[in-house]
Amino acid sequence: MNFKDNFSYFKNNSKEIYFDSAATSIKFDKVVKAQSEYDLKIGANTHNNLFDNAYKANQMLLETRQKIADFIGVKDSSEIIFTSGTTHSLNQLAFGMKSYLKKEDEILVTKMEHSSNLLPWMVLSEEYDLKLDYLDLDENFLIDLNKIEQKVNQKTKVVSFAMNSNTTAGLNDVENIVKKIKEINKEVIVILDLAQSIAHNKIDVEKLNVDCIAFSTHKLYGPFGLGVLWAKKDILKWLKPIFYGGGNNTNISVENYKLAPIPEKFEAGTLNLSAIYAFNVCLDLIEEFKLENLISYEKELKVYFREKLKQVDTSKFDFYNLENDQPIVLFNLKNVNSQDFGAFLNKKYNISVRVGKHCARLANDLFKISSTIRASFSIYNTKEDIDVFIEALKDCDNWINEII
Repeated sequence: MNFKDNFSYFKNNSKEIYFDSAATSIKFDKVVKAQSEYDLKIGANTHNNLFDNAYKANQMLLETRQKIADFIGVKDSSEIIFTSGTTHSLNQLAFGMKSYLKKEDEILVTKMEHSSNLLPWMVLSEEYDLKLDYLDLDENFLIDLNKIEQKVNQKTKVVSFAMNSNTTAGLNDVENIVKKIKEINKEVIVILDLAQSIAHNKIDVEKLNVDCIAFSTHKLYGPFGLGVLWAKKDILKWLKPIFYGGGNNTNISVENYKLAPIPEKFEAGTLNLSAIYAFNVCLDLIEEFKLENLISYEKELKVYFREKLKQVDTSKFDFYNLENDQPIVLFNLKNVNSQDFGAFLNKKYNISVRVGKHCARLANDLFKISSTIRASFSIYNTKEDIDVFIEALKDCDNWINEII
């Protein structure tokens, strides 16, 4: 199936080869249409059932919550919290734990984390005198299963890490990592950042046995400005909201207040209802196309890239993640500024790639490099796109001669 036909973005940008899906995916046409459709046809806010469109808004909210629960293997849809994105979700988890964590409690992350799963824990640890430490990594920059017991102990309260790195795209063995952690200390809260994983892997939180997850919809062909937080009900009961206001209370008196039940407890203010409506449509499309088909197609592209790369003199490049099957290629042209080569790819070949530290500054320290080029494939890319990419890589010598 030609998935690209479902994305009119490429009709409006017909020359572009978009290899920046790890930053954000292009949106399905029906998702874009649905977002404006909500404003044009429903338009109402929730928390009121007294007129028809308000009732429709509330029903849509419940339905979308249930679809998300089904999508990630959650039995109780009230555990699904709407946020503005992964960053919001992770901050809610971190700063919502202030009263739970005590002085000298320990939090574990990795040096491969995105800033959104690093800074909240750093700030929290600094402000509340907690100990922040880093899990050991193996030679592939994945969590080293054999060294977990050297870090996790009875003082460990939280372990938060990404299923996939947003740089190398390396896939952590979540099930066995969690199993190992829980064997040492069953009280540890394990948080999984799925921002880079949700579109490329089938997620079943019950099978993974994690306690909380976070992801954004814009990396799953859905709208900007919407995220999902899931946590086990026992955690949500004591977790404190980081926002307070309309919708997350049931009573306010001069001297006291009562918070709303879960999930409204964490959804103060007006939700991004048009985005939620659009994501409802997005999930229907993913079900129609079958997630396994989307994943399989992306893996096929990575295999094709590796095969075509044999035509390139790879001694001129550093590739950091060719062996894994996730749809990201992280590389540099040796002795050349990555910004310059990224600009060349765009200017001459209309290839859009991401250049820099990719919001993973500690990871770049591990690589001992200041910047990398990240090309990320998705379902709307084609083998012809990769052919052009290969030609661009072959052309590096001509480009270098031109600028010298």
